[in-house]
Amino acid sequence: MLLRLPLILATAATFALAASTTLATVNGKAITSKDASAFMAKAIPGMSFDKLDAKMKRQIVDQLINQTLIKDQVKKSGIQNTPQFKVAYAALRDDLAVDMWMKQQMGKISVSEKETKEFYEANKDKMKQANKAVPYEKAKFEITQFIKMEKFKASMGKTTDALRASSKVEIKL
Repeated sequence: MLLRLPLILATAATFALAASTTLATVNGKAITSKDASAFMAKAIPGMSFDKLDAKMKRQIVDQLINQTLIKDQVKKSGIQNTPQFKVAYAALRDDLAVDMWMKQQMGKISVSEKETKEFYEANKDKMKQANKAVPYEKAKFEITQFIKMEKFKASMGKTTDALRASSKVEIKL
């Protein structure tokens, strides 16, 4: 078994490398199909690079080449070492951390079927579209999202109240 492990690892590494083909190189740096897929996932969620026609693939690769050249130029400029960049980067990093934390908190909130049905029944007269009643199953998703957001707001209110109570806050207006 010990003799087979290196062979298995080498085979797995070969498959992993083969899965991402080089589409172009810029100053020796490879732009791979993995890079193109990641770009597509951000630009057009749900669209696959592999499903594009040759002309569109070429446009995506050209965009990735241009991005790489610009990134290289930015690095050469030394802008990352300026005080303005460091302040802006710190703010972005903090904002990203808050955003991720809030999404994590939102993910912890659940809404039961009972809650959505009670909300629907309590607001049935408002559940209309073109003067016709909207069936529960059609309204369920939006109701769930609304209740979840209301729970999130309440939770964040409690959190900020607790944080204020345990902190020294001075308002100087």
